[in-house]
Amino acid sequence: MATATEASQQANRSAMDPKRLVVIFLILAGIVAALFFEHVLGLVWARFGWGDPVLIEGLDWQVSTLVGYLLALGLAVGTWFHPKSHALAIDIASELMKVTWPTWSETRASTVAVVVASVVAAVILFCIDTIAYNLMVEWLPAVWGKL
Repeated sequence: MATATEASQQANRSAMDPKRLVVIFLILAGIVAALFFEHVLGLVWARFGWGDPVLIEGLDWQVSTLVGYLLALGLAVGTWFHPKSHALAIDIASELMKVTWPTWSETRASTVAVVVASVVAAVILFCIDTIAYNLMVEWLPAVWGKL
């Protein structure tokens, strides 16, 4: 059985094509954009009082849904075939494939360090806040009243 470090190195050496990552991202971004466009177009249709009939009964797809999905598909395909966007996406995916992810023990150690530092900072800030409160509300008025 491979250790966590060996598994991480194996995943980083995989010969996955960066285009595959770009296609996966475009599909996911297209789904999110389609849902967004569907909602916005539904609001536009309602605002202007246009009819938004149901096209597919079982799925409750309306005209705004179809237009939103077609718009998102067009944007995804346009992004894929636009030379500058395509080159940039491939470059980003290539760089992401070079990333080495930390092992579980490194992640756990970093998390413990952050939690400990947060608790120490909270205690220090509590002490400063308590001293400042006592100084301004109790000590200074008491001293001021004796003058």
